[in-house]
Amino acid sequence: MTRHRQGRLICCCLLKPPSSDMDTKDEEYSTRSRDLRSSCGERYHRSGGKITPSTSILDGSSVYGREKDIEVVLGWLLKGEADINGRVFVVAIGGKEGVGKTTLAQLVYNDDTVVNAFDLSAWVFDNSKDFDVVSITRTILQSVTDACNFTDNLDLLQVKLREKLYGKSCLIVLDHVCDLDRERWDLLCQPFAGYKVKIVVTTRNNSVPPIMAAISTTHHLEELSDDDCLSMLVDHAKAKSKFDTDPKLQAIMEKIARKCKGLPQAAKQYGGRLRSTHYTEWEKIYMKL
Repeated sequence: MTRHRQGRLICCCLLKPPSSDMDTKDEEYSTRSRDLRSSCGERYHRSGGKITPSTSILDGSSVYGREKDIEVVLGWLLKGEADINGRVFVVAIGGKEGVGKTTLAQLVYNDDTVVNAFDLSAWVFDNSKDFDVVSITRTILQSVTDACNFTDNLDLLQVKLREKLYGKSCLIVLDHVCDLDRERWDLLCQPFAGYKVKIVVTTRNNSVPPIMAAISTTHHLEELSDDDCLSMLVDHAKAKSKFDTDPKLQAIMEKIARKCKGLPQAAKQYGGRLRSTHYTEWEKIYMKL
């Protein structure tokens, strides 16, 4: 079986000036900006409009506390039906920023049962703010073929993609979907109608999953326990031997683990910070968190 995989993809004032059309527009812009931060994550704005793309490749670090989540998503993906009345089957993984949505999608995407269940697969990181159907379609097509150069003509892309999908089963991951409307979603799914295509979507925008399909299923990813965060922290700090033998160090790391608030991304970041600092300084790091 040939498989093709390719990762892509304050200010304040004391006096309020008289309102004006410009003020109204500025307020509307600020509201949209806040909505975008809510749906796409503060890291997009902190980095000047750029975020680090994801790929289908796992980073090799240990994953804690997600066994049940993997089991649930796999159960949905490995069901027999792929579509109902022409609508593609969708599993949406929702949850706050840093909770591990992309990691869960990577774990499922690379699971041996999934690899064996689908003839083709594609991983698409959606770095657009408006769900660029042409770019996403082109990335999917590039992932399931050996060719690299394709037109920007959506009709030609979708015709080629539909031809490639004929008689095949295909899994598509759309990672980091921030915004969506029914028109763009239906347009993206046109080549999939009646075919054996299943889609996994990761998003922190609660308004995205209901748009996708009448049969879509959403799995909300909860925060990790403090114990799981502690395990991740020790792992990423490369401090297993010290942790097992030094009660004082254990106490410090347990306090830092609680600071993670159940977010594996925070445990990774804090662990990396501890690893690059001598353990005698860890108490000082904790006081600054």
